[in-house]
Amino acid sequence: MDDLFAGIAAYDAGDYTKAHEILYPLAAYKRDPEAQFHMGMIYFYGEGVEKDIDKAMEWWKKAMRNGHVDAAYRLSEIATSTKTTF
Repeated sequence: MDDLFAGIAAYDAGDYTKAHEILYPLAAYKRDPEAQFHMGMIYFYGEGVEKDIDKAMEWWKKAMRNGHVDAAYRLSEIATSTKTTF
């Protein structure tokens, strides 16, 4: 849990490289939904990595499956903002 807080603190401080380094193992191997959500944020905004909406969505889907409500919201926002209206 201390690693999660350290990763989020690094993210909030703008140290995205450190945040990625800390959060990735938590997200990928421990399947922590909060770490997965933040990984989605890192890729969505291209913070310390190349911007990649598809990777962001993959992380948010994992977080959503693990019960993260904000990840589900982010995915719904993308779905509604990309629909073509006539």
